[in-house]
Amino acid sequence: VKTVEDVENILGIKTIGLVPQKVRPLIEEGPDSENAESYRVLKTNLDFSSNHLDGGVYSVLSAGAGEGKSTTVFNLAYVSSQQGLKVLLIDADLRRPVQHLILGMSNRFGLTNVMLRDVPVEEAIKATSVPNLQFLPSGKLPRASLGVLDPKKIRELIISLRTKYDLILIDTPPIVGISDASIISKETDGVIFVIQYRKYPKDMIQKALKLIETQEIKVTGAVINNINIMRDDYYYYYHTYYSDYYSDTSDSANEGTI
Repeated sequence: VKTVEDVENILGIKTIGLVPQKVRPLIEEGPDSENAESYRVLKTNLDFSSNHLDGGVYSVLSAGAGEGKSTTVFNLAYVSSQQGLKVLLIDADLRRPVQHLILGMSNRFGLTNVMLRDVPVEEAIKATSVPNLQFLPSGKLPRASLGVLDPKKIRELIISLRTKYDLILIDTPPIVGISDASIISKETDGVIFVIQYRKYPKDMIQKALKLIETQEIKVTGAVINNINIMRDDYYYYYHTYYSDYYSDTSDSANEGTI
């Protein structure tokens, strides 16, 4: 997958975000990072795609591993909280959780403990160093992991949480070969589908989307991630436009003008 046309014409879903190469979590880069603008555009497009849905709950997933979904969901949560929204980030990738590493927080208790009724969800959710952003870690995956993500319990959890936050974003496992992503995504308002630029063949992504479609899960839009801006003229204009715009507004702010 190389272009927006590949996503929209061949895969049949709309593109709501374009992210350049080598983007790190914004907690490292900071809110003034040039790359943050890509995620602010994504957030704006998400709002329009969902008709400004209040209390929206979205799962973020990919077809395969290593496509950047965890960085994407974290950075989207980061820019949303910077805009003053009360945001909850949930790490539901129980086999390969990384959100606690990004935030530098403990993963001792979390979603698995809530599902097993070991810990109330209010105790498992933690404040982070990012204002307005709260976090529910994955927790440790028990040896007998079958059935931890029970559909009924997931539904009850999301219903109980959605009224308490402006936005809930869930980091889920890749869709192909793992049922967890489907169980979670079916209970959300939509899926943000992360596709890494030039990584996987179209037929693999089509297979993943077919799995989603058969379960009547709504795909809100796609994010094309890790784009080599300098290699592809198609994206060079997009990147340059936002870089120049961001620089101009920053300079104006420093000079005390609008």
